Amino acid sequence: MKRIICTTCLLLTLFTSNALAQVKNTFDTIMTQVYEQYRKEFVSEKEDGYITKLLSTLQPDGSWEDIGYSKTDIAEWQPIAHLDHLKTMALAYVGKSKWHDDTELRNAIINALQFWYTKDPHSKNWWHNEIDVPQHLGELLIILRQSKNKIPSTLEDSLIERMKRGDIYKQTGANKLDVATHYIYRAALTANAGLMDSSVKEVFEPISFTDKEGLQYDNSFMQHGKQLQISSYGSVFIGGEYKVAAFLRNTRYALGGEQLKMLSTYYLNTYMKALRGGYSDFNIEGRGISRVDMLNKKHEQGRLKLAAMVDQANNNEWEAVMARTNGKQAPSFKLKPSHTHFYCADYTLHTQPDYSFNVRMVSNRTKRTESGNGENLIGKFLPDGATNIQVKGDEYYNIMPVWEWDKIPGTTERDYADDQLTTVFWGEVGSMPFAGGVSDSSYGVSAYDMNYNGVTAKKSWFFFDKEVVCLGAGINCKEVESITTTINQCWLKGAIEVEGDKVKGGGIISSEHPSWIRHDGVGYYFLEKEKVFLSTIKQTGDWYHINHSTPKKVQSGEVFKLWINHGANPSNAHYAYVVVPNANKNTLDDLKANLKIIANTEAVQMVRNEALDITEAVLYKPATITVGEEVISIDKPCILMIRDTQKATKKLYIADPTQLETEGTINIANHKTNASKVYTIHFPKGNKAGASILVEVE
Repeated sequence: MKRIICTTCLLLTLFTSNALAQVKNTFDTIMTQVYEQYRKEFVSEKEDGYITKLLSTLQPDGSWEDIGYSKTDIAEWQPIAHLDHLKTMALAYVGKSKWHDDTELRNAIINALQFWYTKDPHSKNWWHNEIDVPQHLGELLIILRQSKNKIPSTLEDSLIERMKRGDIYKQTGANKLDVATHYIYRAALTANAGLMDSSVKEVFEPISFTDKEGLQYDNSFMQHGKQLQISSYGSVFIGGEYKVAAFLRNTRYALGGEQLKMLSTYYLNTYMKALRGGYSDFNIEGRGISRVDMLNKKHEQGRLKLAAMVDQANNNEWEAVMARTNGKQAPSFKLKPSHTHFYCADYTLHTQPDYSFNVRMVSNRTKRTESGNGENLIGKFLPDGATNIQVKGDEYYNIMPVWEWDKIPGTTERDYADDQLTTVFWGEVGSMPFAGGVSDSSYGVSAYDMNYNGVTAKKSWFFFDKEVVCLGAGINCKEVESITTTINQCWLKGAIEVEGDKVKGGGIISSEHPSWIRHDGVGYYFLEKEKVFLSTIKQTGDWYHINHSTPKKVQSGEVFKLWINHGANPSNAHYAYVVVPNANKNTLDDLKANLKIIANTEAVQMVRNEALDITEAVLYKPATITVGEEVISIDKPCILMIRDTQKATKKLYIADPTQLETEGTINIANHKTNASKVYTIHFPKGNKAGASILVEVE
């Protein structure tokens, strides 16, 4: 009996030892992979002189004199530079450099770490305290673990304890991911299997659809309530998830299956499609639109490589987007045409090999672009139908300090003498239910019933291969300012043509009813008589005007600004223009032959493209429309697209932009044969409300 007990004890001991060894090996693997990712940041030839400078300027107490440790700034928080310095020093000490295992450097690192622990700087912004600092500390300690000559265990233990900030269970979306990341660092450092299990579950939890903050059912991304954040917080989501996935690969915690597919779908089909070459759509940046260089995404290469490492099944696509983003290939390289309306986010992406044309709207289900932390101080009109038109990609890059902010491209607003400060911070809920779009993944139409700041307008966009038709109707305002619809406001590049005549820069031109204007390869064609203004003057401003975390240095540049003036106190004013990227001398004739505006009223906006055999319509209320030989009556507000109108069986795509309807009735009557059919439409509900559905009609 004793022998059996002893054997059992021995087996249990061996099993426990093996299990502990496996756990240790797993955590060692994770920490090694964390280190390997950050090791790539250190370039010995570049950093050696920097290390010398850091050592020479380090004070006896372990601080640097040029860092304001008492600063509590919300955005640009100075004290974090201390941990950035330490990270560079740690990489030099551990890695293959002349500083490897250097005693002086080791002592300096220990001294500076002890200073940080004692000083414990804090920001007024919780994000720095509960995310940024714990992440920095975790990365530092993991890097230093790679050295044989480790820092004192008492100091390491104290800093690990200091990492216990931020509640992983109270956060959502990108913020949950960020907090969970430093939990994973702490679990690896302490070899805590229970903490690792729960942290990994939480870190990948945002890779799931939600109707709250995070990844939405339409593959958009929301944060700070129902607010479009495809870049900004969506970018943090992408970077954080792939970073952690790379750390955890080759272990039982590795990301895979449906979650990996969802993450890659968001990155490739949402975020990357909102980029043109190496530059993003200004609509997806949230309040980050007011930050210097924010639209430049050429640094995207690092995490694209991480994505390719984690998701090798999509290697061909990762290689293509890398080539487009870093400029080695044209923005059109292996880019397939696509059209997506994000019904959760009130945002439309129209991506063609030759151009991108995207629209940002807002409804009473979503929030306007936020202002907060002293950022995006005058962006209050950003979601009112802003159109991002890109061919080369850099059309709007760093133009924001000199923008006239009541003339954001695509918007219809009051023409103020001065830029208007935002008065509602962190996102203001929209006012109207009607904002949405219909799509068949190649073409579509989007519409926005605007009622904001004393201005009402029915605005719609009809998307085809080579052109986008922009209609406006029901434009009303009783305020004193003139009302304008801005067609574009981008950097002035090259010559401008007005109906074939070249225009010199440096002035403002009023043109009564021009038929077309072309600039930088993009043609603007007017289908109604419009009072059009063109400005080519140099505009000035500064980043501080829009973001108090940036300098007041004056910026200037020549701007191409094109707008329609509806005058003061307009009543039921309207507009109709077509944007044609890569326009040529035959474009106007092609438009006249193929495009027909059937209606542009407060009730119905409708366009026919003969070349594609597509009819698109926006019905702001129940209406009857005529398409060829057929009369179509619909008893609910909707947006629809009819394809193959000349065929016996037609494809009708329809969506409910109000997201209030459950079903509707369509009556289709042939006015020649008097034959008619009735179709009942069951609109999607719940998390699919607003999505497009296909009905085949005869």
